[in-house]
Amino acid sequence: MSDADFEVVLRAWAAASTADTDGMLAELHPEVVAIPFGAALEGRAYKGPEQVVAWLRDEILVSWEFFQVIPERFERVGERLLVTGRWKARGFESGVELDIPASWVVEVRDGKVAYWETYTDHGQARREIGL
Repeated sequence: MSDADFEVVLRAWAAASTADTDGMLAELHPEVVAIPFGAALEGRAYKGPEQVVAWLRDEILVSWEFFQVIPERFERVGERLLVTGRWKARGFESGVELDIPASWVVEVRDGKVAYWETYTDHGQARREIGL
């Protein structure tokens, strides 16, 4: 995988998976817009690096004993990326473990993640990106 845009996504997702908020912050564009799965269900988006890192810190890290974002496949579609993989998590209180297929539509601008939206329906992600 030689594409620099793929590499920035790998670094960002690895930082999120290891609760490395500084590492995540380093990979985010100043105008980033993130729509994680739960936010999409509620019609919300996180705008700016501070909101994205606050989401990770205040919603994900406090609820999940571990939360791993595992990108497995990258496909460039025009200026955007279709990333497919999984996320695995275990709830602190419930102990419930999740292993869910996921897809992300991602835009990288100036070497930083500028946009992403998470999908649990791969077909929906493909339609969103124009495939």
